[in-house]
Amino acid sequence: MLAGSVKAPARFNPLADPDASEARAQLVLRAMEDASFISDAERVGAQSTRPRVARGISTPGSGYFIDWIVSNLASLTGETNEPVIVDTSIDLDAQAKAEKAVARGLALEGGRLRASEAVLVAMTPDGAVRAMVGGRSYAASPFNRATDAVRQPGSAFKPFVYLAAFEHGHTPQDVMEDGPVDIHGWRPDDYEGKFEGPVSLTRAFAKSSNAVAAELTEQVGPAVVAHTAERLGITSPLRPVASLALGTSDVTPLELTSAYAPFANGGDRARPFGIARVRTRSGRVLYAHAIPSPVRVVSAANDAAMTSLMVETVTTGTGRTARLADRPSAGKTGTTQDFRDAWFVGFSADLVCGVWIGNDDNSPMAHATGGTLPARIFKSFMEDAERGLPAKPLPGVLAASAKRNLASTQHPQPKQEDDLSRLIKDLFGT
Repeated sequence: MLAGSVKAPARFNPLADPDASEARAQLVLRAMEDASFISDAERVGAQSTRPRVARGISTPGSGYFIDWIVSNLASLTGETNEPVIVDTSIDLDAQAKAEKAVARGLALEGGRLRASEAVLVAMTPDGAVRAMVGGRSYAASPFNRATDAVRQPGSAFKPFVYLAAFEHGHTPQDVMEDGPVDIHGWRPDDYEGKFEGPVSLTRAFAKSSNAVAAELTEQVGPAVVAHTAERLGITSPLRPVASLALGTSDVTPLELTSAYAPFANGGDRARPFGIARVRTRSGRVLYAHAIPSPVRVVSAANDAAMTSLMVETVTTGTGRTARLADRPSAGKTGTTQDFRDAWFVGFSADLVCGVWIGNDDNSPMAHATGGTLPARIFKSFMEDAERGLPAKPLPGVLAASAKRNLASTQHPQPKQEDDLSRLIKDLFGT
């Protein structure tokens, strides 16, 4: 049947037209006998056996995840002639909801925004991939954009810039100038060309100020920013140049999403994985994913600071559209030059999710930013996938709260201090 389908795969598809496929298979069997590859008895036995079509329980787009798993299998188990059973991290319910969010988003807005493709990757904060949508349709294009497409992240790269700055003495309350800047002849435009003058780093991050990100990168050094991103999980080569501040080095959606996982889990490195165990039918285990010893890549204080910036982004900044209605969330938008790429990468306490939209030929979209369709796809998927789960605080918020509680026991506030004063103090540190 497979050999017969090569001439016209659509016409001889056994699922679409089993009778045509069967007739074609009979022709192939007779040719095999004529060429002495099989005997007359083997031909008669094969022709008298009606094929059974095995249907899987996977979703239409699960092929992206399956291909990723298969491509990594041999490196984990070595060569084997035995059939194997692979236990994976995928959650088919979450996968179906991810495919639904992407399909609905592209159907509603893809045409207007001139965006033909989208990607969604969702994982737990420890790196277990729960859903992977590598494009609009696996049947139409099995190319996995989640793992193999390298695209500029734009401002979705800025968390690594700000983390490097915090590690070199800056704080969220620091004030910098959001205005025209010239760095060795490079003059980055600001988001939508709107400058605000003196702003705190919290505000600069939330409004996605290009000028402030460029200044911070110049201060700490592009190589330091690149090293920070690599430490958190970016594996693609990063060019240590000034424009790195605006995400001009290409990354894959999978690696960018996994590099946000440390912000979601309290500061530990999280390598993405999809294979939990591989075993033979007899039960012999060929591979088992080992939970790695924690490797801290972000300090508790800086994780709290970065979480506060990303919460502000979905509260008052460019990512307001992505804010989850029923639980704490955080994230960052990203938009590249000429609207060729648009991103939203964010997280709750349970899931880290990255969304990208764009075109395979790198053609510009129609004013598609990370705060538009990517943010809406993120919100749609996350609220659907986490429906019924208890709402939990973000680890960075917990750490900041614990620090404030400790400080209050050491330095009690006056009784007359009201709630508004305490809120202002929490936000601005004064």
